[in-house]
Parts: sequence; C-alpha cells; structure tokens
Amino acid sequence: MDINKPITNPNLVNAIEEIKQGNKKEELFWDEVFKAEFLCPINMEIGKISQKENYKIVLGEGTSITLLSIDNEQSEHFLMAFTDWEELKKWKQNHDQQTLILSYEDYQGIIIKNDSPYQGMVINPYGQNIVLDRQMLTNTRKNEQIIQKGESVMLGIPKEYPTDMVNKLKEYFVKMQNVDKAYLLWMVRGKESSYLLVLDSKISPQQLFPLIGQICQPFLNGKLLDMVLANSGLGKSAIEGQAPFFVR
Repeated sequence: MDINKPITNPNLVNAIEEIKQGNKKEELFWDEVFKAEFLCPINMEIGKISQKENYKIVLGEGTSITLLSIDNEQSEHFLMAFTDWEELKKWKQNHDQQTLILSYEDYQGIIIKNDSPYQGMVINPYGQNIVLDRQMLTNTRKNEQIIQKGESVMLGIPKEYPTDMVNKLKEYFVKMQNVDKAYLLWMVRGKESSYLLVLDSKISPQQLFPLIGQICQPFLNGKLLDMVLANSGLGKSAIEGQAPFFVR
C-alpha cells in the first residue's frame, strides 16, 4: 500500500452536497462513487519480516489487519469510508491513524459476502453521513462490464429460470415505461457466474440499475446479478439471436 498517497475526492464531495440540497444528482453521485478512492481506517499489526520500500509497506508473514467500523442504533456494523484526511480527522485527531485505500468495489466485495459482519458502508460518517447498506451494495455493481482480451465468457439461458423475478420485472416495466426491451441470460465469466440482465433503455445506468436491482434482490437466492444496456459492447453480443422476455 502507498502510505504517502494523498486522497481527495472533491467531485464526489460536491455531488453529495448537491443531493443534500435537494438537487437530483444521483447519476453524478454514482459516477463519482465508482471512481473514488476512500480512506478506510484499520488497526494493523505488522509481521516481523515486513519492510518499508520507497514509501511503500511490503506486508510480510504474521501481519494482521482489522477493519474499523462504526455501529448504528441497532448495533449493526458499518465500514467507514472517508473522502479525504480532513474528514477522517473529524473521527479521530490521530496523525498516525493507519488506513487502507479502498475503492467502492473493494468495500462491496467485503460487505456482500455471506459471512460478512458488516451491514454496509458509510461515507464521511462525521460529515455528510451517506449510508450505503448491504442491499444497495449488492444491487449497485459498477455498470461497465468490460470483457478483457482472451477472457472466457459463456452466455446462455438460465437453467433455473427465475420466473417470479421476471414477472415482477414485467410489471415494473409496464408501469414505469422506462425500458423498451429486456433480456435475461446466464453468464459464466471465469470463475464467476451471474444472471445477465440486458436492458434497452434511454435511462442512464446509474439511475436505472439500482431501481432494477431492488426489484430483483428478493429473488436472487444468493446468485449475482449483472446489468448492461443493450447498446453496450457486451449487451450487443449477448442478445444476438436471443428473444426478449419483455417488449414495450
């Protein structure tokens, strides 16, 4: 980890302030969250063979890291995510406070695990206090699904078709009229498998995908859900020769 790296997220802070003032800037907020790097406070016991090299710590055998969390009134644990050192100092005036630099996806990977003790993350808990709970983190994956050169991706119809979820999505699409076509596939990408929902819509992914994710969540039964727009690279290749389950 780079212990000399300055962390600032002015665009994210501005987006949060816009939301706090009642301006509808959710799309901008999520754009900045996906790009942000946060300070996550930790307690670290460094092993004997760890060393420092050019302002970087090389962690060795015996090193232990404990992520520090904050509790809500229900004694549920939330990881703290500070946008900069000034926000972190509102929690502790400790210039030697150990931290990790984590992305949104890092927090997401830690929190949505089945055995995770954390119920979510909170951005600047002693400032803007933006809470992203586990359900929101599960539903809101970074919308850009980029296939790397040489990466193995297999697509097909889900073996266990989630009929109840599809019916609920149809009801939503008819009511909201924000999706023109929708396709559901099963994607195997490396060692990870997930539903792939391909949506033909003019609504931005940052605005649309969290709403769709909330509808799908009760029906996932531990499975992952990825979403892409039909006009994206993956979307175009995925729906070739496939029939949509919904057409407006």
